[in-house]
Amino acid sequence: MLKKIILAALIVTSAAFAQVQIKVGGRAAFNYGTIWGNNTDIAKWGPGFSAGVSAKKDMTPLVTLVSGLEVDLRKISVDPVLYEEQSFSFWYIDLPLMARFNVTPQFFADAGLNFGFNFIASEKVKTALGTENNDIDAPTVALDLIAGAGFTVIPNLDVNLRILFGFTNMSEDEDFDSKNLRFQLGVTYWFHEFEF
Repeated sequence: MLKKIILAALIVTSAAFAQVQIKVGGRAAFNYGTIWGNNTDIAKWGPGFSAGVSAKKDMTPLVTLVSGLEVDLRKISVDPVLYEEQSFSFWYIDLPLMARFNVTPQFFADAGLNFGFNFIASEKVKTALGTENNDIDAPTVALDLIAGAGFTVIPNLDVNLRILFGFTNMSEDEDFDSKNLRFQLGVTYWFHEFEF
């Protein structure tokens, strides 16, 4: 009995002091997005981008936790009503947090949440008199659902496609229910592994 207790204590101790390995990489993605919700029929798709750092930790051979810190530009244009042209730009700091399911050694699927923190929101309008850029009010925090899939091209290089489906109104105007919807085609290069 004493031998079993000592063996169990050794296993727990070794697990507590086991090294934690976290991979860190750089990520860049092309965004193509619009808005969804009530009264958004005039919205068009617009290009954008995101770039930042990512980190991942293997929990099991089949499940990996993936997080990141990215700067994200979302651009949307609308069919103008009062202007010749009208578009909106939103700059966010994004914190994605996902579970990655390693279906095969090369193919994976992602699912999780994205927390966005808006720091610039602006409107660009073009009239017969010229072009104007105006600051607009937008909620500080936005929440998106992430779903995607990807492929490991080489051990340190991933290519992935994600869809981000927003739950938060991007406008302070309650009559204009404008939630984020965008596709991301991204590349992540894992350049370093830390051990703790």
